[in-house]
Amino acid sequence: MHPTLVFSTFLLTSLCSYTGIAHAQTLVNGQIFTDGLAIVDAPAPNSPLHAGSATQVAIDISGDGKLDQSASVPGSDKSTRYDSLEIYLVSHKMKLNLTVSSGPELLTQEQGSTVKHWNFNVSTCIPAGSYNLTFYEGSHINGQPFFSITPLPVTVMNDHPTNACTNGTNTLQDFPQLSSPPPRSPWLDGTSVATQPLPTATGGNSAASIGARISSATLLVVLVSVLLF
Repeated sequence: MHPTLVFSTFLLTSLCSYTGIAHAQTLVNGQIFTDGLAIVDAPAPNSPLHAGSATQVAIDISGDGKLDQSASVPGSDKSTRYDSLEIYLVSHKMKLNLTVSSGPELLTQEQGSTVKHWNFNVSTCIPAGSYNLTFYEGSHINGQPFFSITPLPVTVMNDHPTNACTNGTNTLQDFPQLSSPPPRSPWLDGTSVATQPLPTATGGNSAASIGARISSATLLVVLVSVLLF
């Protein structure tokens, strides 16, 4: 597990051209368009996650076919590209922050596929309740660095919780947590599509209150990217 890092508000506001609260996303025909490059195909908002079973997370990393696959590989030199993509299960009410996927594996697996799949084993140690499946994305869009945070409300179902979770746990961060996303998904810009607001994020706080752990790799990518531009 990477060391837990806490964002410095001063550092972010000094380095980024602007900052925003992490809560914007759009639901289009069942797909969740984040403010970054990622499009979440599954799970759907407010889906139940059953303790003791696996939940599949599916993410379209091609912008519905608009982005070259090489742009999804960390280290790509494309002007529009992914730098990192990580997922955490977060609830302030439950005081729990669990790693779903961290590091480059999510983006580098299933080579040649435009949709990345990740099986999250929902441990029986996770108490029943409302959570945010939270997506952290570092990316460049037309050469400009961005950092987007997208919370997806889900519900953990667990009639027989076991002892407190010890594996994959992370320290909760203060909230609201700042990000530097583009104004909207680049895949929706200038298009006419039927959209609807994503249901309010849960986990004991509003969509703006989704503070979670950022891995050292993710933070380093964001800060280095900003310093270079």
